[in-house]
Amino acid sequence: MAAIISVTSGCVSAPDSPPEQGESEASAPPPGTTAPESQNTDIIASSTSTTTDLGADLQIDIYTLERLDNQLLRLNIGVTNNSAEDFYIGYGLSDTSSENSGSQITLIDGENQQRYLSQKQADGSCFCNSIEGDIAAGETENLWVIYPEPPRDLESMTVTTPLTPPILDVPISSSSEAVENSSLAAPEIVGLTNISDSLEGDNTGRTETSEEVSIILSSDVLFETNSSELTSEAESIIEQVAREIDDSNSPTVSIDGHADNTGDDSINIPLSQERAESVEASLSELITGSSVEFNVEGHGSADPIADNGTEEGRERNRRVSVTFEK
Repeated sequence: MAAIISVTSGCVSAPDSPPEQGESEASAPPPGTTAPESQNTDIIASSTSTTTDLGADLQIDIYTLERLDNQLLRLNIGVTNNSAEDFYIGYGLSDTSSENSGSQITLIDGENQQRYLSQKQADGSCFCNSIEGDIAAGETENLWVIYPEPPRDLESMTVTTPLTPPILDVPISSSSEAVENSSLAAPEIVGLTNISDSLEGDNTGRTETSEEVSIILSSDVLFETNSSELTSEAESIIEQVAREIDDSNSPTVSIDGHADNTGDDSINIPLSQERAESVEASLSELITGSSVEFNVEGHGSADPIADNGTEEGRERNRRVSVTFEK
């Protein structure tokens, strides 16, 4: 008979401000929640931080990605502080509603081109546990996060975290445990945007020569109007570009921002520069090669690739291009 985990409320969040140095223990599950029956600590995949002060001293290990008995998936991970100082992870892996949790870790089904967001409860809280206080120097804290179940024939997924490069091909296992909850929110599964050889549809595309690749990304997909902050949809696109750059081992990457001819270049040039810099900042966190040099420039409305006299043409001209050697 399958074990049942009964859940009636959201995860416990850590305080708004970090506790005193030295406090470190895994938080108790939410009221009515039973933690995993047994925590398998055999590591099946690992990655290290590229976006924290600890760098490679903050290690994320994956123990299991397992199907539960009632159409849910559970990720079990360890977060290890290999530095000599205690470390407060805060919102490094979580959103603002679930501090010190892994709620912002997502799963990618590459076969069906879908991203799985962590499962929420009806009140918007994460279906997960959290760490209370610091991760002590040399210590590991364990986190678990629940997700919607992917298709039964899917054998592995990519795990993406805000702190590390994507962790590829994590195998999916099975567990006899189940989760009983009548107040779960609707599953959040979103499609990935593919980079194709054409600029039709979502206005992303690529050109190649014998020496280099240029990937053209639509600003309308990457950014909100008049904003240089990357959208959630941009995340999967940038990850694909980062993987291509890693595969190419190119020593330099050029990132060029462009705008249409609407408005004045006193606005368009700074905005196109800021957008190129946002793409550079995101890529630099995801690319695993340590010696990549970025050349970043905003061109405003210069160098259009389509007719600015039509809305379709203006959409194509609002772009960021990423160019690198093969």
